[in-house]
Amino acid sequence: MKPKAIIIILAVLVAGLIIYLCTRPAHQILLTGIVTTDEVIVSPEIQGRLQQLLVREGDMVTNGQLLAVIMPEMEQADVAFYSDSEKQIAAQTAQARANLENARLTFAREEDLHAKNVDSAQDYDQARTAYAAAKAVVDSFNRQTQAAEAQKNKAQVTLGYTEIHAPMDAVVDTRAALQGEVVNPGQAIVTLINQDDLWVRADVEETYIDHIRLGDKLTVRLPSGTTREGTVFFRGVDAGYATQRDVNRTKRDIKTFEIRLRCDNRDRALAVGMTAYVILPGSKL
Repeated sequence: MKPKAIIIILAVLVAGLIIYLCTRPAHQILLTGIVTTDEVIVSPEIQGRLQQLLVREGDMVTNGQLLAVIMPEMEQADVAFYSDSEKQIAAQTAQARANLENARLTFAREEDLHAKNVDSAQDYDQARTAYAAAKAVVDSFNRQTQAAEAQKNKAQVTLGYTEIHAPMDAVVDTRAALQGEVVNPGQAIVTLINQDDLWVRADVEETYIDHIRLGDKLTVRLPSGTTREGTVFFRGVDAGYATQRDVNRTKRDIKTFEIRLRCDNRDRALAVGMTAYVILPGSKL
């Protein structure tokens, strides 16, 4: 083969190698993640029988929507009892104030007569002590009125707890209680998920975690093959479990760090528990 032909062949090979190196896809790492979120547990603040459960799994609810009702008869009776007590004490207070005014007028007359040395000291002392006693009775009824009002307000608050409302716009994920059951404070009735607050969780080997920063934009691929952009909003500060454990103890284990990416879910394509793949591009490696 002629030297000129060899040079041409070498030149073609070199050019092809350069084109390949310039156009080959960048090295990528595919992380397997999962779509997750924080569930909101809706539970009662009082014990009682669940009279109504107005939602089912999968229902969309709005902030403040009535979800369930606990039988309110006992709480309604408490409100009625303390309301009646408040009215009775109010009537007694009105009578005590009338007695106080009468005692005040009597004492004022006795005080004037005593100053003129017309009335005896005994009559003056009796009027003075009667006036003081009347004031003490009114003060006592005022305190009873405040206590009765506080008890009534407390009963009304407790009555309000018989209605359980949604704390946010969400979808009902699970229904943990059934109508007719007796539920206790803190016991889950339903769990809610905010579909606009889902994120993708993935574990990154420590070899690559130092290349990932908060606010980074990474590609998230769903099982269907569609992709969307995810923004890193959390990067773990503590290492997790080892992805490779050295049983011979000749090298250290490879640890992982959790990252979380928030994606646009207005189309409701993401669902809790769905597998999602996070692509680390070559520029990040």
